[in-house]
Amino acid sequence: MNKRLSTQPNDSGWQGIFSADAAQLGADVVELIGDDRALEVRSLNLIASVSYCPLGLRQIEGTHLVNRAAIGLPGRRIVANCEHLDAIEVLATERAKAVFAAEYANVQALSSTIANVAVLRAVVREDGARLLMFDELAGGHVSHGAMRHITGSNREVTSFGVTPSGMVDLDHARDMARKTRPHILIAGPSSYPREIDFAALRAIADEVGALLFTDIAHVAGLIAAGLHANPVPFSDVSTTSTQKTLCGPRNGAFVFAKNRFGAEIDAAIFPGLQGPAAANLIAARAVQMEMITRPAFAELMRNVLANAKALAAGLEEGRVVLYTGGTDSHMVMAFTGELWTQAELVAKLGEYGILGNAMRAPDRSGKPRTAFRLGTVGLTIRGLGMDDFSQIGQELALIFAAGPGAPLDRARLETLRQLAATHPVPSFID
Repeated sequence: MNKRLSTQPNDSGWQGIFSADAAQLGADVVELIGDDRALEVRSLNLIASVSYCPLGLRQIEGTHLVNRAAIGLPGRRIVANCEHLDAIEVLATERAKAVFAAEYANVQALSSTIANVAVLRAVVREDGARLLMFDELAGGHVSHGAMRHITGSNREVTSFGVTPSGMVDLDHARDMARKTRPHILIAGPSSYPREIDFAALRAIADEVGALLFTDIAHVAGLIAAGLHANPVPFSDVSTTSTQKTLCGPRNGAFVFAKNRFGAEIDAAIFPGLQGPAAANLIAARAVQMEMITRPAFAELMRNVLANAKALAAGLEEGRVVLYTGGTDSHMVMAFTGELWTQAELVAKLGEYGILGNAMRAPDRSGKPRTAFRLGTVGLTIRGLGMDDFSQIGQELALIFAAGPGAPLDRARLETLRQLAATHPVPSFID
């Protein structure tokens, strides 16, 4: 290792290693990063969980705080000289509480999945605890108690789904709650494009004496902008990731809860599941929570919703059937026909520079069908408007109809590449 590094430019022993820039230290990896960046620029990224992190937040994550290990919580660190880190974390926590009207918040979790695991360890600790979750096929998240995930381990998990029209089946949820008497009811969308009536689920939880856990990771930005109802004040606990509609860096989460759960959740995150808080990530979260209170962010979220409806309309114009018949959010789920396997769908769309992910969703008969999950946050940030999204929907419909064996349409590829080329990523100016 030392022999290899000693051949790099401007190297003068280990001191040179620590002062070398990225290109000097890892030119091969820097080149690959550049290649991926170029690929992103010429692609149309419609992955529903994707947004583009602002340049300023990326810069904050790259500060010297990447070196700081602030072990513990503000005012209760077990290392010295953390007064500035305490101030930053308090800012992040208090701002998050204010935005979402929460009694308690924790900003240390390294992902929303880790946050979900921590929450369940904190509030339903006993083996055999009963969970009632929004069905994964209908659009719930695997970390809400799925048997193939650690959150479902040693727990009794049942689920509720959607009606034939694609709306959350509150009657089914109530029946299952009365039958199973869950300790906690968990709801939140992962691939469900409609606004969820969390207040109705609160009433169901109250009827059977259950806690309500709302996962708002996909819609937190819409909630912050006042475009979706905020379930945090009446939920026992809520979680969200830092990206998606919140438009922050990846690898982070916010946990909100009633005060009585705070100490247990803190302990479940650290030291229960992870090491010291990442000070650089928390600093970015502090700035992010102020950023999303600005009128410009609310305008962005309004455009995200309008663009999702335009994308849905373009798909329907091409006779594509949509899961739930439309969208109330940034997300559209398009049934692609049984000609396609999930792998074929992702690969073919990738050839056209369109990024999304294939999933399964129930049709009106309840049968699982292949669907392409699309989101509008990333491309809205890049400046695409309703006409652009309508065009993309129509182009997608033609690709779906042609089937997986159709040759690449060079004219369509050029059209889509031109659309990407004329809408650069704002945060890629550095």
